[in-house]
Amino acid sequence: MKNYKNLSFRVDDHIGLLTLDRPEVMNALNRELTLEFHELLDELPGKFPEIRVLVITGNGKAFCSGADLSRMGASGSENRRNRDRSDQSRRRIQELAPAIRNLPQPVVSAINGAAVGAGLSIALATDIRIATEKARFSAIFVKRGLVPDTAASATIKAIAGHGIAAEMSLTGKIYDAEWALSKGLVNEVVGPASLLDKCMEVAREIAANPPLAVRQTKQLLRVRMEDWHQIIADEDSAGEMLYDTEDQKEAVRAFLEKRKPKYIGK
Repeated sequence: MKNYKNLSFRVDDHIGLLTLDRPEVMNALNRELTLEFHELLDELPGKFPEIRVLVITGNGKAFCSGADLSRMGASGSENRRNRDRSDQSRRRIQELAPAIRNLPQPVVSAINGAAVGAGLSIALATDIRIATEKARFSAIFVKRGLVPDTAASATIKAIAGHGIAAEMSLTGKIYDAEWALSKGLVNEVVGPASLLDKCMEVAREIAANPPLAVRQTKQLLRVRMEDWHQIIADEDSAGEMLYDTEDQKEAVRAFLEKRKPKYIGK
């Protein structure tokens, strides 16, 4: 089995456990982690046919804090979207959501801490979400001068309804696990020490069922969702004018400098 630098992966009795492993930056998605994530998701159906359920979690205090803004630079001059477009393999952060959704195996997310921005999107792309009491959730994109991406504009609405999607996306607020549970964003909230055990218990219950029936059931449950690639294309188009605006640069600078931003509407 390949040794990854930014994530870990192991197989335990028909269950795969994928752990994002950049705890020093709350498992923020840099280019290297994103490529490794895609590589493993691409290989999973063919290379690991024995896996019947995939569990995704994060190492340390966070599930995933979204895109690594430190790579954008304090000036914000590095245009993330143009950089991503140059990747002909389409292995972008934004494409992680459909990659997870399109896996034949059901996916359970063990949300051990902050699920923010693209980290929230990744969690919402999974089939079952179980969170620790310490988990936090935010569609923080607007606070960075951006629009929701990684299919979050559709998944929040599909799971929790338009009103919750609008509230989360337009305010960028951070919500606790009990709030997320009350809105249907997670299936269950457990204590930190019980999180992985609970997720593995759910995964084992699923894995004990006939694998072909499980996979067909997952596809039936997903088929009514719109084309996620088109959703991501629409998000790209909506966000095109925002990249490298003064407000978007200021949002990144303020985040990196740990201060309140000053927006001018340009």
